[in-house]
Amino acid sequence: MDTERPTVMSTTTIKELVHLLASRDLDCVAVVDDGALVGVVTVQDLLYQEVEADEHVPYVAPFLDWVVYVQSLGSWERHVEKAFAVTVSDLMTKHVHTADIGQTLHEAAKTMAKENVSMLPVLDGSAYAGVVTRRHVVVALDRFEFGGETA
Repeated sequence: MDTERPTVMSTTTIKELVHLLASRDLDCVAVVDDGALVGVVTVQDLLYQEVEADEHVPYVAPFLDWVVYVQSLGSWERHVEKAFAVTVSDLMTKHVHTADIGQTLHEAAKTMAKENVSMLPVLDGSAYAGVVTRRHVVVALDRFEFGGETA
């Protein structure tokens, strides 16, 4: 687990987020307000934001003389919110898969694989304690399974 990895607050601007990710060569960060995990934001979220404003996706379809909604209004609102995000809270994923501080790396890796996520925030009770990433799994495999000396 990485306890030194930077986090951002939900009020962090997209500009500040991009600068942090670029300068630290990160692909994701936890969003922590007052010591509690409130979400995660990834490079994928930024890519979504970058291209989504350009896309025209029909949310309604004409049917005879009616208009049929193809997507729920709430889903459409979230789509627009992410596309035009100003702060991390607009862009972040709020429903986050997490690991408990007592879990093994193997258990965390299983969750990452099953849920197709690149990071798991680690919680100590309800408090944010750090993060486990796919890189941690690869380093552990190198060191413990294949005798490497990766740090």
